[in-house]
Parts: sequence; C-alpha cells; structure tokens
Amino acid sequence: MHIKRSAASSEALLDPQHAAWQQAEAREFRMIPTPLKANPMIEAISPFLAQSTDHGTLDQLSAFGLHNGEVLTLRLRWAGGERQQIRDLDEFVDGVAVMFPLHAKASAVTMGGKGMPVNAWYWKANRADAAFDVVAEGYGTSVRRDGASSAVRSQGTYDDGHWHVTLQRPLQGPAGHAQFHAGEPTRVAFALWDGGNRERAGRKSFSGDFVLAELDA
Repeated sequence: MHIKRSAASSEALLDPQHAAWQQAEAREFRMIPTPLKANPMIEAISPFLAQSTDHGTLDQLSAFGLHNGEVLTLRLRWAGGERQQIRDLDEFVDGVAVMFPLHAKASAVTMGGKGMPVNAWYWKANRADAAFDVVAEGYGTSVRRDGASSAVRSQGTYDDGHWHVTLQRPLQGPAGHAQFHAGEPTRVAFALWDGGNRERAGRKSFSGDFVLAELDA
C-alpha cells in the first residue's frame, strides 16, 4: 500500500469526499471470513462464536492513504447495505477497522498475542464521527477507549450503495500505540462488519495478515 504525502489540511483529509483524495492510490483487498470454527481460543471466550460459519459476507475493500506530515488518514470504501441504527438486542451496525502491529511478531489473524500487542482504530456506523481506539494482545483482550482520548478522528458517509469512511490520527500517538514517520513504512490489516448479517466482535471479514504500507517522505 502506498501512502502519498499531501499538501491538504488535516480537516480536508478527514472529509472522505474531499478532492484531495483524487491523488491517493487505491489498494484493493479481498476480504475473507475470520476463522472462528472450532478455534480453541474462541471456544474459551464464546462457544457461540466458535460455531459461526455464516459471517464474512463482505468480500472487497478499497483502501486509500494520505499523510500531510502531521496526520495519517486512511479512507476506506466498500459496497453493502446501510446499517447504522440499533433498534433491538439482535440488531447490529456496519463497521470497519484498521489494525497496526506494536510488535514485530504480532499477528492480525489473532489480534496479536500475549506480549505481542496490536493497535486498531474501530469505526461503527452509529458513531460515525467518534471512532474507538483499541489495544489487544489476542482474542478477548481488547481494551477499547474513545478515540478522543487518543486523538483518533473519523467521518463516514453512505452514498450510492457504498460506505466511505476516513480514520485519522497524528503521526505521533500516545505511548503504547502505533507511531508513524514520514518516509518509513508501517504495516496494516483491515476488518469489515456487515451489521445486516448480525456481524459483531469476531464475526467479520478481514484482509488476512499485515501488509506493508509505505509512507512518502
């Protein structure tokens, strides 16, 4: 994935429909169902999740990245039905997340592991402008906090059958979170939740293990 440097302001980059995004390069990701069936780690947390076989309905994600020397912004686009309200206990909303490793051996497949944490930015359609910041060391260990406390910002719009979502944070984040440097690579992975398919937690699509993302100097 190539993340170009832009002269646009941070506010402009936060707008998923801003003209600045015309300069960004798209990276297409084939999304696959998160492996849950008969996973002992998942079984220990939720026997229901361990039996899930009908999740992962969203199979394509377009990812774009830009930075302006101050903030890193990712713009994510995917096709699907619009679910952004919860009216009952068995209803869930659409969502997307980007994950970064905090340890060289951390795996996106397992959301990290003990002593090998990951950091994610998690957007939900019913909180379109208030993404979560997450740190985890494996399934069932996620520590979630409001993005405002870690400077993660987001915007999301639904148009012509597609979600368009931006996730943004300063290059230098809080201690224990992902750090970014112009001219140096990072690694990323992505996840999607189809709320109309009752997807939440581990019931989702994901892009596989981390891939390289090059930031222009």
